[in-house]
Amino acid sequence: MGERSYTAIAATLVDRAVAAIATVKAFNAFDHELKALEGALIGIKTAAGKIIALWGINMGLTQFFMMSMFVQAFWYGSKLVREGRNTPGEVMSVFWACLIATSNLHMATPQFLLLAKGKSAMASLLNMMEAPAPEDSSHHSTHLIPLSRKVTTFRKIQPSKCHGELEMINVTFAYPSRPTVPILDNVTMYFPEGDTTFIVGGSGSGKSTVAQLLTGMYSRQSGHITLDQQDLQVLDERFTRQHIALVSQSCIMFDMTVHENVAMGLAGSPSGRRPEDVTREEVIAACRVALMHEFIRDLPDGYDTMLGNGGANLSGGQKQRLAIARVYLRDPTVLILGTFKFRGIDLLF
Repeated sequence: MGERSYTAIAATLVDRAVAAIATVKAFNAFDHELKALEGALIGIKTAAGKIIALWGINMGLTQFFMMSMFVQAFWYGSKLVREGRNTPGEVMSVFWACLIATSNLHMATPQFLLLAKGKSAMASLLNMMEAPAPEDSSHHSTHLIPLSRKVTTFRKIQPSKCHGELEMINVTFAYPSRPTVPILDNVTMYFPEGDTTFIVGGSGSGKSTVAQLLTGMYSRQSGHITLDQQDLQVLDERFTRQHIALVSQSCIMFDMTVHENVAMGLAGSPSGRRPEDVTREEVIAACRVALMHEFIRDLPDGYDTMLGNGGANLSGGQKQRLAIARVYLRDPTVLILGTFKFRGIDLLF
C-alpha cells in the first residue's frame, strides 16, 4: 500500500509539472518540484526494497519446499517399488497427479494477488470517504452557522430558494499532494447576486481552484465559503448542485448524440424536467446561443451525430460551446465559467 501511495504521488507531481512546464519555468520552481519528486522516489525505493525482500524470501521458501517435495516423492516412490508394495506405473500416476494439481494451484496464485490488490484499493477508498473533515480554526461570523464534526450527524439545510450570493471569507487551500504550499492564502472575495464578476490572473494564480471551491468540489482548509450567507458545508449537496453550474476547461462529453449531450443539462435540475423531455427546438435554441448551430447543422447527421469516445472528434473550444449550450438549457442560479483567454489574459467569470 505504501509503494502504491508513493507511486501515485510521484505520478501526480510529474504530470502536473510537465503539463504546466511554462509555469514551473516562470516561477523558477524547478528545484522545488525536483525536491518534491526526489522525496516521493525515495519513498518508492524504500517501499520497493521491502517488497523485494519479502517476495525474495517468499519465493525462496516456496522453491525450497517444492524441490523438497520432489526429492521426497521420488525417494518414497522408489522405496515402495523396491518393497513391492506398488508398481512403477502407480507411483508415476500419483506423482503426475500431484504435479498437475500443484501447477493449477500455482496458476491460481496471481488471481489471489489481484483480489488482495482490490481489497487494498477498496480499503484506501473507504478510508478516504470516511475521513473526518479538517477542523476549521477561523473565527465564525455572526450570521453563519458554526461548524463542527457533529454537523454531519444532522440533516443538512435545503433552502426553499437560492438567490446566488457567494462569498469567500479568509479561505486557505492547499492540495493534498502539496499540503505545505497553499494555493490560496487567507483569500476573501464577494460575488453579489445578479452581477457578472471576473477573476483575472495568470496561469497558476488559483482561478480554477476558486471555481472548484465555489462548487464544493474541493474542501477548504480554513475560512468560510457561503451561499446566501449559509456555509456550503451545512447546505445539502443536491441543492448546491442544482443551483450552481460550472463550465470548466475540460468539458465531459458522453457517448451519445449531440442532442442527448445538450439535453443532459436538465439531469437533476431544480425544474424537475428530465433530459428525455427536451425538444429539438429547445436544443437548437441553446446551441444558437452557444454559436454551435451552424457547425452541428453541417455534421453528417446533424443533431443526431454520435459523439463517440467522449467527443474525441471535437476540439476543446467546441466541447466548451456544447457545455455552454447544456448549461443554458439548465438555467442555473449561479453560472461559473472556467478559464478563458482574452487578449493574452486568463479570465474566470
